Amino acid sequence: SSVLKCTRPASETLDFMHKTAVAPESLLSSASAVRPTWGSAQPVSSPWTGARECGSLEAVVAVYGAAAPEAAARLPVATAPRTHKEHPFVFFHQRKTGGSTIRTQMVYSAKKHSLSSWVPCSDKVPCESYYAPPHPPFYAVYGGHLYWASVQKALLRQQGIHVGGAATPQMHCFTVFREPVSRVASCWSYRMVEKKRRLGNGLDVKNVSAQQLSSHHTLQVKDLASYSASQLREALATGMSHYGEGCNNEPLRILSDAGTNEERVNRLTAENGASCGAAGWSMDVVGVLDRTLHRASRCVVGVLERCEETAEVLSHFAPWFEMSCGKHLNANPHSSALSEDARREILRQNAAEVAAYKEPRSPPSTLLFNAQLNTTWSSSHVGL
Repeated sequence: SSVLKCTRPASETLDFMHKTAVAPESLLSSASAVRPTWGSAQPVSSPWTGARECGSLEAVVAVYGAAAPEAAARLPVATAPRTHKEHPFVFFHQRKTGGSTIRTQMVYSAKKHSLSSWVPCSDKVPCESYYAPPHPPFYAVYGGHLYWASVQKALLRQQGIHVGGAATPQMHCFTVFREPVSRVASCWSYRMVEKKRRLGNGLDVKNVSAQQLSSHHTLQVKDLASYSASQLREALATGMSHYGEGCNNEPLRILSDAGTNEERVNRLTAENGASCGAAGWSMDVVGVLDRTLHRASRCVVGVLERCEETAEVLSHFAPWFEMSCGKHLNANPHSSALSEDARREILRQNAAEVAAYKEPRSPPSTLLFNAQLNTTWSSSHVGL
């Protein structure tokens, strides 16, 4: 089936995040009264009220960046373990963000505090589990590569709230972001190369014609640094691991409703055909980013590159969770240095994730993390 696209001029594709964002206060003025309540079962609305066309990414991140202090203030401050089955704790594990180690520590912490847990690859839960169980028994702690929508549906059912509309289940949540280029490179190296997975029929890249590329007769998987520019463009957009997932746009895969449609989420800002020009974007990329940031703003947010501070924030909002930093499980032993062209292509195909993580003027995930860290330090009488 065809996918609607909108077109940006090629010259704008790589530098759009360096443009001046729409003033946050002007965008928030019409939406300031619509704010989600943490853990509420009442309808929740996104603060974004603007257009959904491609050029609005900067405006969306400006809104959520400006709202970060308020979002941090809504998070409950727990002074003792308080996670329970009617108000569970959920770790939304974005791939290649140190989450395997975090999951191990979470299971240990849950057992230490007599909290029941459901975590893939632990206690006989199958590793390839991406949907929260909708039937009893229910648990106090969940964690894994779980789609937000599946968790929402399971918890709404568990809590006796009719599924539908904008109802929001009672839960605490936690997720970790990572710098997008290093995350994509790590994902590709670990899930594609080191596990020796192949794209399509596994044709050797040296013998693949342009016609085969455009027809999705795809490439042999190899290190990202080994691809030519055109091969890398195709590999990132179409590459799938043994588990059927690509490496692009991981936060949007987990937190938005687009995650279960792998082709859609993996190609949100990839080149998708000559009819879209050199920079065809999915028409709904702004809406998908909006939903991702809206949900992330309800969670404790960590940043892999700031692990010690992440552990400090988590200990404040979830003191039962004993997170520590050190050697990560499933870490890549090595990865080849990426060329500047390869970095630019990763940034282009992950433009929405990049905007969420590191948009220069108002990066929502970073500002939200900083606001939560400020709350943590303030409660400990430590000034910034």
